[in-house]
Amino acid sequence: MIELQSKERTHEGLGARRSAAAVFSLWLVAAVITISASLSVACMSFLLDYVAAESQWSKGQKDAAHALERFAGSGAEADYQAFLQGIAVPLAYRRAKFELNKAQFDPAALAGALANGNITPKDIDGMAWLYRNFKNTPLFSPALNLWDSGDQYILELHDIGHQLHALVAAGKANDPAALALAAEVQDIDLQLAPVERGFSSALEDAARGTRKALILALSASCLLLAGVFTLFIRRSFAQREQLDAQLHLSEERLGLGFEGINAGLWDFDFERDRVYYSPQLYEQLGYRVGELSLDGLGSFSLIHPDDLPLARVALRDHLTSDAVFDVEIRLRMGHGGYLWCRAHGKALRNAKGRAFRMVGCVFDVSDRKRAEASAREEKELAQITLDSIGDGVIRTDDGGRVTYCNAMAEQILGRSAIEMHAQPFESVCVLGDDARSERVAHCAGPLTPQHAFNSGATQNLYVARPDGSRLPVSYSATNMRDTKGNAIGTVVVLRDVSAERQHAATLAYQAAHDELTDLFNRREFEHRINRMLEQSTSSNLEYAVLFLDLDQFKIVNDTCGHEAGDELIRHVSATLKGCLREDDMLARLGGDEFGVVLQDCATQEALRVADCLRLAVENIHLPWFDVFLTTGVSIGVVTGATNLKSSKEIMKAADVACYVAKEKGRNRVHRFSHDDQESSAAHSQMVWASRVKATLAHDRFCLYAQKIVPLGLQQVEERRGIHVELLLRMKDETGAIVPPSHFIGAAERFNLMPAIDRWVIDRAFSIIAANAHENGTWSINLSGESVGDERIFDYITDQQQRWGISLERVCFEITETAAITNLHRVAALINRLRALGCRFALDDFGTGMSSFNYLKHLSIDYLKIDGSFVRGIENCSLDRSIVRSITQVAHEAGKLVIAEFAENQAIIECLREMGVDYAQGYGVGLPEPISASLTLPALQDI
Repeated sequence: MIELQSKERTHEGLGARRSAAAVFSLWLVAAVITISASLSVACMSFLLDYVAAESQWSKGQKDAAHALERFAGSGAEADYQAFLQGIAVPLAYRRAKFELNKAQFDPAALAGALANGNITPKDIDGMAWLYRNFKNTPLFSPALNLWDSGDQYILELHDIGHQLHALVAAGKANDPAALALAAEVQDIDLQLAPVERGFSSALEDAARGTRKALILALSASCLLLAGVFTLFIRRSFAQREQLDAQLHLSEERLGLGFEGINAGLWDFDFERDRVYYSPQLYEQLGYRVGELSLDGLGSFSLIHPDDLPLARVALRDHLTSDAVFDVEIRLRMGHGGYLWCRAHGKALRNAKGRAFRMVGCVFDVSDRKRAEASAREEKELAQITLDSIGDGVIRTDDGGRVTYCNAMAEQILGRSAIEMHAQPFESVCVLGDDARSERVAHCAGPLTPQHAFNSGATQNLYVARPDGSRLPVSYSATNMRDTKGNAIGTVVVLRDVSAERQHAATLAYQAAHDELTDLFNRREFEHRINRMLEQSTSSNLEYAVLFLDLDQFKIVNDTCGHEAGDELIRHVSATLKGCLREDDMLARLGGDEFGVVLQDCATQEALRVADCLRLAVENIHLPWFDVFLTTGVSIGVVTGATNLKSSKEIMKAADVACYVAKEKGRNRVHRFSHDDQESSAAHSQMVWASRVKATLAHDRFCLYAQKIVPLGLQQVEERRGIHVELLLRMKDETGAIVPPSHFIGAAERFNLMPAIDRWVIDRAFSIIAANAHENGTWSINLSGESVGDERIFDYITDQQQRWGISLERVCFEITETAAITNLHRVAALINRLRALGCRFALDDFGTGMSSFNYLKHLSIDYLKIDGSFVRGIENCSLDRSIVRSITQVAHEAGKLVIAEFAENQAIIECLREMGVDYAQGYGVGLPEPISASLTLPALQDI
């Protein structure tokens, strides 16, 4: 079979080559005939042009000779001009011949000469081509030789004409010389006659020779063409018979094979027990052509043993019952592996219905098989993933019935997957809302757009389990859609948020309570006052607010330590709480300060309660080792009769009343009056405001510098130069240093902080310029008033240009309070200055409940944790947790963390372990004055 195929291909190739040779011969003969005919016709045409030119030449010569003879007898100038006109034609042909004999002739000169010879422009190119290509051939050279002889006579005739004209002009027309010249003209005319006839005859001979050559060439070409065509026709008929037979066999195979699919073909002849395999099939399986066994049994050896029974059954069914033969089997490849293939075939039957032949195709389905295997693997991985995640996933169909749930969903709902399968989702997932104490309706089928948007919006959802327990959850639902966008079901995700809600509740409690005493803190205290004010406005209830400040409490801390002070604070808190009603509110406002809210309490009763509290504190004698801890308390009382409208006004009034109580000798109760405010706080702050103005006028402010040192290895490697915070101090009239806590409050109240900030910026920039050799970071504090001042940006840029410093070395510190008050302006100022290279730090971070929210709105570089959280981390787990949480959140936001009040090495090591980036405090370095030369000699080792 293979040999037959090889012979057929060889025969087909040979026939194709013969056909190509015959066609080429036909085209070659045709081309020769065409070229010969074209050349002969052209030569004959151009020869005719020369015949016409010879006629013009002869006519011009005759006219010139006759005119010169008349001129010799008459002496008339008109006859002489006729001579010149006649001889001009042969002379023009002579010039044309001279031009054509050049290696590169001038076409313009040739055209001008032939035009004088009365030759039409369209004939010039042909005459030139004939002359230059055939002038030396026997065809054309005899005529040219005669032309050269005639030109000699023309030149003689021309000279005679000039001589004769000169004699006539001299009056010697009858001289013997003139008569002799006239006789020469007649002689030349007689001699030119045979030359002209010979030239014409030579041209005619050339034309006849050309015509004969053309007839001979055409005759030979026709005979050759007829022979080649006859041979080609005979061979074509013979090849056609062979091709018809081969085509019939090929069409039969292809017709049967392509009923399946265009792939590797096989042809099984049952009667001969022989199998034909197409070259494509050999290529598919990786065999060389002819390498496979051609007997029927040999073909079954290609099938994988596990697939052989399936193939045999399919073949038997097809042969006995004409069932479709279409199976997917693995076939052994040339390298030993197996290829997944789909085999499709059809049997050819005789008149009795018996199959005598079967033709089919095999195509590669390994890619699909791999894709199916990959899809199964992905499905298994997805199943495992869903079972391992911490969220409960439930899938429903378009009717809201459960079709799938993972293990976590079983745990959250308290039901098994078998129990929930095909059940309505609302019957297995009972959602409730703690806030509204009611059941929450959710989707039983595809979500509407509004429902899909609101799913999961409720923050107090819980799942009611069959055992009666409740589990706080978050809930979200999403539609599943087919390729056309139609909803085909819903995926519901439930998450156990019990730990998160417990943590949120703990944080909320901590945000409203003081850690040391478990009392309400200042924030919650002010919130309760505002709520009380709202109630008193609507119901005219009386109230009182008490501000308590322990007397000489600092002595306890200084003499017995902070632990003793903390214990005394806790004891005082318990004592105060025992003296109050259940509805009264007691809060620790900070340090050694407490606040009390007495609702529905008249003024005299409030004063009595305040005095009871004072006596209770006065009677405290807390044993501490070998001493007793005692203290007193000064109490300021503010009642509803003062008509104050806000918590800030009430707190300020209570503070003033407490201050007056301290001024009157401490350990006493004082009721607030507006005269107190005028005589104490206002007066004191006015005095300090006057001193601040004088200090600015006399330039008595000064700057100190305090180290900020890196704690992490990365910061140590990356730091370059110093990192300090510039701190403001006041010098009084004696030169003594006044800390900012004494005058900042007055400066803020009387709007002096912008002027102070400008002084600090100017002096700080001059220090940075004087220390240009020191790279690093210089932190400068900005007050809330300056942050809200729209002109501060222009002032900073003006000073930067004045001192010629890089703003990349400057870091502005803004307190959290300033950020709260002017959030939008702070954000705008930060963005403008950061564009110039400045960095920013958020100071006193952690003192507000919404601190973390600022990280999303303020583009800061450093976050400074408030010292109240830092100095207690050695002994307080809550402080450590707060510092660690702030650090983690800051790092997630890409901020660096600075911890203030790092007072000793133990705190520093604790901060380093928690991942804090920088530390600042007395344990790192004390604030040091900057020298008069504006250098930092004490800080060069940072």
